[in-house]
Amino acid sequence: MNEFKRGNLIVFKIHPFIGEHTNIKISAFPEYTSPILIIKEVKEKSFEKETGRDNGQQLNCIYYNSRDGKFTEKWISSQFINQISFSVKDNKILSELDFKTELEKSEKELISKNYENLIRNSYLNKKVVLKSVDLELFKNKINRTKENGELLETNHLEFLPPIMTIIGFKYSDEKHKYCEKSGLPLIELKCKWYNSSTKTFSESFFHYDILYSITEIQNLIDKKDLLTDAVNSMEENAFFILPLEKQFILEGDSSEKKVTTTIGQSDSLIFKHYFYQMNYFNFITQKKSTIPIDFPFDTKKEIEIFGKRFPSYINKYKFEISDCKFAIDNYYHIIYKDVFLNVTKRIVKIKDLFIHIKNIDKFKEDYKELDSWKPEKYINFVNFKYLDSGKIFINLEDDTILNNTLPKKVFNDENLEIMLNTNCLLRGGKIRNFKLKQVLEIREIINGVDIFE
Repeated sequence: MNEFKRGNLIVFKIHPFIGEHTNIKISAFPEYTSPILIIKEVKEKSFEKETGRDNGQQLNCIYYNSRDGKFTEKWISSQFINQISFSVKDNKILSELDFKTELEKSEKELISKNYENLIRNSYLNKKVVLKSVDLELFKNKINRTKENGELLETNHLEFLPPIMTIIGFKYSDEKHKYCEKSGLPLIELKCKWYNSSTKTFSESFFHYDILYSITEIQNLIDKKDLLTDAVNSMEENAFFILPLEKQFILEGDSSEKKVTTTIGQSDSLIFKHYFYQMNYFNFITQKKSTIPIDFPFDTKKEIEIFGKRFPSYINKYKFEISDCKFAIDNYYHIIYKDVFLNVTKRIVKIKDLFIHIKNIDKFKEDYKELDSWKPEKYINFVNFKYLDSGKIFINLEDDTILNNTLPKKVFNDENLEIMLNTNCLLRGGKIRNFKLKQVLEIREIINGVDIFE
């Protein structure tokens, strides 16, 4: 039998959320979707006197109707609901209101006077919100657009609870201040919020078990003004080293190195109901992303991340794409045009460099310095690396190429295809080959291994 407690999140059985599956997008007519309910009171299980049939437990629940600007309470049988598995343990801003644990940590006696002093000294004027806030805030609905038939995703905020401020407290029963089953105090917090429906402020009492405490951004980290730091960095056009939402392993790497962070450039700062977030361009995914401002960002100047650009003009001298000396295990930002003429940007890690020889006989004829090399007919791929002189050095695994230094003109040889064998971060670290002649722009990434891995 499920154990129902005050503060648990539940939904009516017709709701699409089940258990821990709360990231489901809602289509068709989302207005049919019922709210997330928070249990306020639980009655003992009952049975029908005539048949003995189990009637389940009666649960008194609460939710907020954002259209009417009202908190609504409903009694519902436990037979008609599903429980929702949800936790804010990874949320740095929301936290449980646990007065008992706070007193125990401070080694104070669990008496009503100490509970009252704790609330007066630490919680008056603090922000709180119903425990359903995140599930309602991130509840999404999708519909097709009329223009191109693509899916349009928007928030479904019909039951989003307001942010409230604690202005007082009381006991539910002044004679019986503690729950006889749990021993916890029966304290209700008096809260004030702005009612968007009536365009005025409203007040009501709520048991603390159904609320989350909201930590102010300036109190998240001691002596650190995260919001000001983010604003200043954005105004300075700085770059950020940010955690990657979906980490991945580099394909073909024997040590299974994992890409864990990305380069971001801020676009704007947004306040989302109870927290601040930064919109930024993600250089790995090549898309706009968002991240909560709840930790110090590692910021860098452009010259600390990006090195030489090819092609470019420096001191009246033009550097071509072929002037970039790719180094194995280094990262580069490239702009690439594929065979379908689609232009994309991506970050790659160089695994290997090789040349595809289309006609081996013509290759031997064009490069007389390789007369000592007698390759088999089937050999049409050779590895290469760069020399300081600007020439390249070609080799096979068995080192059968003797005079193997070739001039730079190989980069313009139509009989040859210069290939980059890479881990492509845009494709989740999968191995991809790129033709050098179809690379439109290259930019070195300084210390890419330290940045991404």
